[in-house]
Amino acid sequence: MGKTKEKKDNLNRSLVMSIVLHILLIGLIVIGSLVSVVKLGGGGEEGTVIDAVMVDPGVVVEQYEEMQRQQNNVRQAAKERKEQEQKQEAELREQQEKEQKRLQQLEEERIKTERATAEQQKQAEEQQKIALEAAKKAKEEQKIAEEAAAKAKAEKEKLIKEQAAEKAKAEAQAQKEAEAAKAKAEKEAKEKAEKEAKEKAEKDAKVKAEKEAKAKADKEAKEKADKEAKAKAAKAKAEAAKNAASVDDLLGDLTASGPSKQGGEAAAGKGGGKKSGASNADVDSYAGKVKAAIQSKFYDSDTFRGRTCELQLKLAPDGLLVSITPKNSPANDAALCDAAIRAAKLATMPKPPSREVYDTFNKAGSTVVFKP
Repeated sequence: MGKTKEKKDNLNRSLVMSIVLHILLIGLIVIGSLVSVVKLGGGGEEGTVIDAVMVDPGVVVEQYEEMQRQQNNVRQAAKERKEQEQKQEAELREQQEKEQKRLQQLEEERIKTERATAEQQKQAEEQQKIALEAAKKAKEEQKIAEEAAAKAKAEKEKLIKEQAAEKAKAEAQAQKEAEAAKAKAEKEAKEKAEKEAKEKAEKDAKVKAEKEAKAKADKEAKEKADKEAKAKAAKAKAEAAKNAASVDDLLGDLTASGPSKQGGEAAAGKGGGKKSGASNADVDSYAGKVKAAIQSKFYDSDTFRGRTCELQLKLAPDGLLVSITPKNSPANDAALCDAAIRAAKLATMPKPPSREVYDTFNKAGSTVVFKP
């Protein structure tokens, strides 16, 4: 806009100067055409000279027409210049309008871009805010989860310690009860063994006394028979044989689980030798103690009520359990046998009261029957 005004001012100045110069030129021409000097002289040297000025109308007309033409040319040039200026101004205005529209469009695009950028920045800030809140929330949740995990771990460790303490306490109590039961069983077994040994000694003494009495009676009977008549010898011999048979029957009743009749007769013939093996009562008593030791570790026997299991055991001379297996019997209950075997492995087996009981127990098959 400022550039157009400057060009317009320059054009106006040029036009004014051109008009002024033309006017000056026309004035000079008019003045020159109006002034012409004519010298008129009288006769003789002393005549008087008169100066006169003459004006040519044709020249004036021509000069006037020339001036009109020049003025017309000036006006036409001014008009053309004005039209040119108007055209330039119109073109300039059009260019300015286009430039204004372009600038306005650029401004609108800039504003639109700024708005879009601001919107994107706002969305990015919101997303960043959401992400920060999500991260904060996740961190808090992680912290809560870690605290819960630590708490659960501490509770678990506490529970494990409590269970371990209870288990140790229960095992100690069970061990104490087992030791008490074992001591009681050993005491009872010892007392019973001593009682049985005493009874056995009494029986042996009685048998020995009877044998000695029998031998004495036989001797006296023989002597009496020798003194009596030979006729009574056969009768005395028969009576002696009958008495011997009665003694053998008595010995068989007193040693029901002892040696066989033939072995008893051999012992009687030898005058009361040492009895071999152990009585059935001793073996059954020891088997009962073994069964009681296993049952002391059998805590859920009520759940197997009405079932049966026969176990084959093998023990060491000191009562240590060497092996235990269920017998091949269709009456055996597998679950009961498994439970009984586990209990047997936890139990402390009693030591056999004697080598004879141990040998007889193993020879009899070492069988223990469980029937809750």
